[in-house]
Amino acid sequence: MPAPKKLDYVAKLKERLKPGKAFYFTDFTGLAVKNLEVLRRELRKNNASYVVLRNTLGYITMKDLGFEEKSIRELFVGPTGIAIAFDDPVVLAKILNNIENLRVKGGIIEGQFVDKAGVVELAKIPSKEILYSHLVGSINIIGNFVGTLESIIRDLMYTLEALIDKNKEAK
Repeated sequence: MPAPKKLDYVAKLKERLKPGKAFYFTDFTGLAVKNLEVLRRELRKNNASYVVLRNTLGYITMKDLGFEEKSIRELFVGPTGIAIAFDDPVVLAKILNNIENLRVKGGIIEGQFVDKAGVVELAKIPSKEILYSHLVGSINIIGNFVGTLESIIRDLMYTLEALIDKNKEAK
């Protein structure tokens, strides 16, 4: 049975992690303090956070949050830090992949376990703004296509009206 102090820590940690949409587990061995400060600053700007914790307490916390024991046990090996995304998991994956000497072990994104390769692939996804611009561009193309179809139909109507008028004059 863990000490009451540790149980209190687990309860506080659980409250801190509960609203997270994604959790990325990292090995911070060799990470300079300067890089850790840069990481935490970037995370704060993007509504995310970073926690360094003991593996046993982290394991208990994640288990209490309802995550699969086998998956989380593999993530709590060696020095472990958890990056928590409260908004966009893709932005956090991009940030973590850009920090020197920070190794991502894997993650849990909206309840689904993702290995290291999955996190790297997630980081390659364009940002929301770029995806939105692609969507708007696609909608503009559709609008242009509709305009072209309208002009063809309008020209056909003018031609038919001209033929009708010509036939009336001929009679």
